[in-house]
Amino acid sequence: MYEANGQVSLGISKIQMVHKADSREWDRKRTLIMLCVLLPILCAGVYSSRLFYENIFRLSHSQVSKSLAGSPTQCKSLKDCQLMPGDILIRRYVTSRTWAIDRFGHPFFTHSAFYLGDNQIVEAVGSEENSAEDIQIAMFSKSDWLNSDIESFVVFRPKYLGNGLLNIQNSLVQIANDPEYRFGLPQFGYKQTTCADLIFGQLQSEHMIQATKVPYLLTPDYLFFTLLIDVDGFKIIGHNEL
Repeated sequence: MYEANGQVSLGISKIQMVHKADSREWDRKRTLIMLCVLLPILCAGVYSSRLFYENIFRLSHSQVSKSLAGSPTQCKSLKDCQLMPGDILIRRYVTSRTWAIDRFGHPFFTHSAFYLGDNQIVEAVGSEENSAEDIQIAMFSKSDWLNSDIESFVVFRPKYLGNGLLNIQNSLVQIANDPEYRFGLPQFGYKQTTCADLIFGQLQSEHMIQATKVPYLLTPDYLFFTLLIDVDGFKIIGHNEL
């Protein structure tokens, strides 16, 4: 009887050992399956992130500083600038809205806005809780553009406006008042725009700028660069010392 019980126990032990071995084998297979599934996704994510980074047009502090060196200026502080309708404001100011793109994209400038006139600017401020407010018309004198801790700013003024200014003003007001417009890359959806795209698109539609190779990700750095090299179409009226 004891011998029989021993054989039964031995049989059970063997079954348990086989079961554990099968479990370990299944765990290894499951791990391999997970790796086979996740590895391509991870690689694709890394590749997409690298592609995103490489497609960001960016300028360094040194490049911007050299570009502005010797430029005549009417004002070295935004509060002292006598803005006119059509002026384009570009700045470096790292805020809670812009820290991510500054940290991971490493541009120099972080935001841009268009001066409509009558103390009003229009800007794509970012993703708001109410998405209808992503693109806003704000009072310049009450905006954060006059904050004392802004690191750098530049104001460009078109040399020739004509009917283009009125068209741009009307179009930007319509965009800001359209609740369907969102902050985002235009490539990812209709009625999506960033701060630089918002202005660049309007200038381009009125043939006020000529750009043959526009980068996939249009940044305030690229807007600055485009206006800077177009000496016949734009002039700098204000910037601070870098």
